[in-house]
Amino acid sequence: MSAVTIEAWIKALGKNHDELLAQGVHFKRPPKALYPDCDLVDMAPEVGISLTFWAETKRLETLFVTLKKSTPSTVEYKGELPAPYESEMTQSDVHALFGEPMESTGPIKMPQPMGQTGGWESYPLDPAIYPGKKVVFQYTAAMEVKTLVFTLIDKGHD
Repeated sequence: MSAVTIEAWIKALGKNHDELLAQGVHFKRPPKALYPDCDLVDMAPEVGISLTFWAETKRLETLFVTLKKSTPSTVEYKGELPAPYESEMTQSDVHALFGEPMESTGPIKMPQPMGQTGGWESYPLDPAIYPGKKVVFQYTAAMEVKTLVFTLIDKGHD
């Protein structure tokens, strides 16, 4: 997947599945729920990339880009990323690029197979280009960026 395609997915956050189809976006499979009556449906357009839609409205709410393997079943994305994102980033790099986060949670210990994490930090994206969107950096215990999470600031539900 190209950096341009990822950029297009970020801009598509907030649009519903039908709007995306009408704009010419093609999906190999429709989004699927992890279990019956789940509020979210997911799809993986490429290895290491996951899209999450709100089941009720089919609105695209979150784009996950996995950069580091954190569990045995985790698959890393190996393609291009839009600037300023890099496949190898640390918390220090993020702070140098984005400054102080708007939200954060420190390191926590999760049940196995995840184990110790480095927490996460979120930053609003440029409102002129990405209105109502933010990026969340999830960290490994060594404070390397594990996952880039692009999502809506206000999803309108819990």
